[in-house]
Amino acid sequence: MPSQTSRGTQGKAGYMESFDYSKCTAFNLPNRLTLLRLLLAIVFFVFLSYRYYNVALGAFLFAWLTDWLDGYLARKKGLLTDFGRIADPFVDKIIVCGGFILLIQHAHDIIPPWMVVVIVAREFLVNSIRSFSESRGVEFGATIWGKAKMFVQSFTISLILIFFAHLKHLVVIKQGIVFMLWLTVVITVVSGIKYVVKAGPAILAK
Repeated sequence: MPSQTSRGTQGKAGYMESFDYSKCTAFNLPNRLTLLRLLLAIVFFVFLSYRYYNVALGAFLFAWLTDWLDGYLARKKGLLTDFGRIADPFVDKIIVCGGFILLIQHAHDIIPPWMVVVIVAREFLVNSIRSFSESRGVEFGATIWGKAKMFVQSFTISLILIFFAHLKHLVVIKQGIVFMLWLTVVITVVSGIKYVVKAGPAILAK
């Protein structure tokens, strides 16, 4: 007589064999756009590393477009999934944090490394808070501050790429980048504080 463990193993194996990935709702159009954005992030990183700023800018802007589009389609068509809730912010963090980290070597006289540390640290903090809150059954969706943070960060990266691709001779653009970097840090910190306050009751419950 087969043991309970063997029956459980066979059951899991049978489930995996019968699982039809083509019919899985996790691979709907919004989530495919999210996965496409992950591929675009790789393209962005590679070409930025070799200073092909125009190609890097094109990949980044296309990724930014898919970020807006997958969120719009998910809400409009009712295609929200658990996979999307995990993958979408993860890919956003990869491309934004990776972009700022790689840009330090290109714009070390413009981007203070401590600013990038603040941006990356905020993402780690918010991700930890989100995981903890949701483990306690507390909904932890995006806020207007989080969306504003993402927009400002993406705009700042785009402006830096445009500067290196075409406008290095314009001092006013360089000054604009410095201003946007400070604005990015401020909004990043404020949005992080907002999330901490929102999750405060769950964190301090015990």
